[in-house]
Amino acid sequence: MKDDEVTLKAPALEDASSVLKLLRQINNETSVVMIPHLDKISVADEEVSLEEINERSDCFVLLAVLNQVPVGIVTITKLDGQDNAGELGVAVLKKYWSQGIGSLLIDEAIYWFEHFSSIEHLVLDVFSDNQRAIHLYEKFNFVKTGQVEEKDSNGKMRLAWLMEYCG
Repeated sequence: MKDDEVTLKAPALEDASSVLKLLRQINNETSVVMIPHLDKISVADEEVSLEEINERSDCFVLLAVLNQVPVGIVTITKLDGQDNAGELGVAVLKKYWSQGIGSLLIDEAIYWFEHFSSIEHLVLDVFSDNQRAIHLYEKFNFVKTGQVEEKDSNGKMRLAWLMEYCG
């Protein structure tokens, strides 16, 4: 494996600190990633979260790693109150946008969803002005199912598309 090659890995407990650092950097680089109370999450909290995800068949997390440093992440988390639905979330450090990392992560998440998960529906929401992300999701057979207003990470209300994977 070359040093400049992106690899994928399921994060272990010892990756909690680097996952938290990645999420905080992504949150600072863009207002489109919605991770509530990120500043209050400790490494110990992240360890517990990773442990829970790794033990469940309705949750998934995968890192894109370059030179042993996480540069992207994809998650599927079970939606509260919707027993059969999981929400896809994908984020890549801005420096690595448009290099295929998001596509690689989404492709792996869909494979997990289709072959290993206990959930029946894969959904996401994306701000309606985020055309690059919408195009990416449509490329992977996500279709728009509705529109809602949501607060972005800066507290500003914005229109968002609800999308569902239609394999």
